[in-house]
Amino acid sequence: MKKIMVICAAFLFVFNANAQQKLNPVKWNFEAVKKSDKQYDIIFTANVEAPWHIYSQFVKKGPVPTSIIFKKNALVQIKGAAREIGKLEKHFDKNFGAEIAYFSNKVQFIQTINLRAASKTSVSGEIEYMVCNDERCLPPTKIPFEVAIQ
Repeated sequence: MKKIMVICAAFLFVFNANAQQKLNPVKWNFEAVKKSDKQYDIIFTANVEAPWHIYSQFVKKGPVPTSIIFKKNALVQIKGAAREIGKLEKHFDKNFGAEIAYFSNKVQFIQTINLRAASKTSVSGEIEYMVCNDERCLPPTKIPFEVAIQ
């Protein structure tokens, strides 16, 4: 009887621990690509597990759009908005009451920067994003990033 109780307790402990793990269907990669002596593209790549999708930066109504917030760096000048490279999907979402733009599988957000002086530095900040599937949405997530500029 004691063995059965111990096995049941162990099973419940493992089940409860697995249920509380944080779901994280997006894996991020960051890199800098040199375009000229003082110009770089900072590439933020989101690999999104199926069936999840991540929202465009340009969603006006509904879910939290993806946003990139840069920490101030006197050596770096941000040029315009980040470009989005991926298969953009749009549809009317009855849950949000609006047309929604999102990416599945993979998307790259590419931000061009200029250096005020040719030198080594880094670009840092955080990305805020939200993911949903056909059944539910996860709360918005913020992750820090830092990319070396050589």
